[in-house]
Amino acid sequence: MQLQEEVEFFDLKRKEWLEKHRDKYVLIKGKELIDAFVSFEDAYKEGVRRYGNQPFFIKKVTEEEPIEKTPSLMLGIIHADL
Repeated sequence: MQLQEEVEFFDLKRKEWLEKHRDKYVLIKGKELIDAFVSFEDAYKEGVRRYGNQPFFIKKVTEEEPIEKTPSLMLGIIHADL
């Protein structure tokens, strides 16, 4: 899976980063924390500046994983065949 290394690195470092970077967005490439940003947009801009079209990983440092909701699926506005 693409970005698997970055996901595993994030999971490994999450507790440590909660102390230093809580509620910030971390930019990760491989097993390296590039920097932490206040906004997703700033992290994304830096990722594009550094890596262009190559994959990089951005994740908000929070204690719990946020639950993602897709209202249009829930309301039946669009349909997904799983």
